Amino acid sequence: MLVKIIHIALFIILSSHLGYCQDFTRDCIYIDFETIPSGQLVDNMDIFDQYSDVFGVSFSLEGGIPAKLAKVGAPMTAFQGPNNGADMPAAGVDIGQYFLTDNGAVFGLNADPIYVNFLSPMDSVSGCILDMDFGERFVVHALGEFGDVIFADTIFSSSVINGVIIPGDPGTGDGLCTEWGFRLDECEGSIFSVKLDGFRVTNGGFGLGLDNLTFCKFGAKLNIDFQINQSDIICGGESGSISVNSLSDQNLVYSLNGGDFSSELNFPEVSEGVYEITVRNELGCEDVYDISIDNIPVPEIISVIDTDAECGLENGTIALDVVGGFGEIQYTYDGQNYVTDGMFTDVPPGDYTIFVLDALGCVDSATATVAASLGPTIIGVGQENASCDLSNGEITIGAIAATLFIEYSLNDGPWQMDSDFIDLAPGDYTITIRDEMGCTRDTMLTVEAYPIFEIRNVAETEPECLQDNGTITVTYDGGVGDVEYSIDGGFSYQFSNVFSGLAPGNYQILLKDEKGCELMVDAIVPPYVCPVYVGNIFAPNNNGANEFFPVITALEYPATILKYSIYDRWGELIYDAENFSIHDDSYYWDGNFRGKTAVLGVYVYLIQVGHLDGSTEYLSGDVTMIK
Repeated sequence: MLVKIIHIALFIILSSHLGYCQDFTRDCIYIDFETIPSGQLVDNMDIFDQYSDVFGVSFSLEGGIPAKLAKVGAPMTAFQGPNNGADMPAAGVDIGQYFLTDNGAVFGLNADPIYVNFLSPMDSVSGCILDMDFGERFVVHALGEFGDVIFADTIFSSSVINGVIIPGDPGTGDGLCTEWGFRLDECEGSIFSVKLDGFRVTNGGFGLGLDNLTFCKFGAKLNIDFQINQSDIICGGESGSISVNSLSDQNLVYSLNGGDFSSELNFPEVSEGVYEITVRNELGCEDVYDISIDNIPVPEIISVIDTDAECGLENGTIALDVVGGFGEIQYTYDGQNYVTDGMFTDVPPGDYTIFVLDALGCVDSATATVAASLGPTIIGVGQENASCDLSNGEITIGAIAATLFIEYSLNDGPWQMDSDFIDLAPGDYTITIRDEMGCTRDTMLTVEAYPIFEIRNVAETEPECLQDNGTITVTYDGGVGDVEYSIDGGFSYQFSNVFSGLAPGNYQILLKDEKGCELMVDAIVPPYVCPVYVGNIFAPNNNGANEFFPVITALEYPATILKYSIYDRWGELIYDAENFSIHDDSYYWDGNFRGKTAVLGVYVYLIQVGHLDGSTEYLSGDVTMIK
């Protein structure tokens, strides 16, 4: 193996000022620590694997401790010189703002080594060491896969030996950027890491500073220069495929399992196994890739557990146990809606074909049956509204079920075997039925209130004189259906609201509607009033006729004369009597005045008659007394 050790990396392909770049032809990466793939650069931050995912390189100190990032002019740094000022490069030297250092402390004669670790082996590595002061030595090791030293180089700065100044390697000195590098001949690709070590032979503080790191691999790069396409054996097929596509202008050739090289590689039918693909570029560099063609198991339904729907609902279940398949498995029992869970709930009764589908489109199927189970069913509802302004509404439920018995509940109350609910106040009700399996159904009902039964009016008419022909008429509001009336305490009823042929007196009328609601009302037939009369002439001459001036009425009518007064034409009171029976003739004027027969002529009367109904009738006029 020919090793070229160079201090000035003439082969390095430098980047723009983005901080890292890549030459896809030679697969070189350049990092100057001015940017980072993710996050913000901060002085003294840990640098470990931030560049690993994008660029395949990480940094550490001895024992896996992260290295530090230093900023020019910042407190934490290993780059400073007395001639150029603390932490400042020499004139004309531009290293940017940031560089990589060991532990960030400039102290002692030795520094912790910095390791540059590559995820895949490199053919060449270069960089620069910052600020090699007088009397400092740096040792750069290229290490193999197992940490073995492939080669090493020591870089000397100027020093004094036996009083004689010995010049250092080119590019060394205060504030300078000393370049170093390794490159392997041909296509070795065996540098797995680089170790930078150093020490100081004179008094002072020592630290490591690394910048402008470039590392290259001269072979073809997978997915950059070419792409390997492979298809596993899927869905129970018999073969897979392997092909290679070129993605760059390199002239690449390919070989399968040590066969002849060709600019094209396409095997459409290969069996399960591991295949070796060799890729060779124009320089003769080769990379070998192992490709595994797998036989992906098809998804297989090994069990189907279905449970019947219950309670007459769409609540059946289908549970699938599936093995094999690739990636996410999707399931459907209706052929349309796919889900990622093999447990189906709320499945309606019916026969189903279940399909399972993996990420490769492979399918398996099975059948399932969800049987129906009849729950309780409400087949009829009867209700009676509340009447008589009472809580006497009723609800009756008609129901059927496949089980032996049905229970009933009102408004989540206690369960009962009776389907009737009575003594209900007006309002909304929820009736729930339940069978032996615990299946339920419910329905909502409203118990209304019949119109309130109440008396609107009672009208009485008085009988005629000495007649029992008074009447009572009763009208009402509300009630239900036809109303019956009784005047004898409910012994007998009539549908007419008029009672006639009544003698004066007190009565109680009972009303009853079709729901049995009753009303009682008092009524009074007033006493009859007979007419009263007076004559306009009388002759008190002892002949036995018209001997006095009476008030005349029916013989059986017991009216009362409340006031009886006779006046002459000049207004003088001639006769006066009061409070006597209308039939008592002894109280009427017999034509005498002061013990003598009064002067014949015209007299005036004022009479008050008290009737049985308590009314007072006033009579007035004139009467003539003759012989």
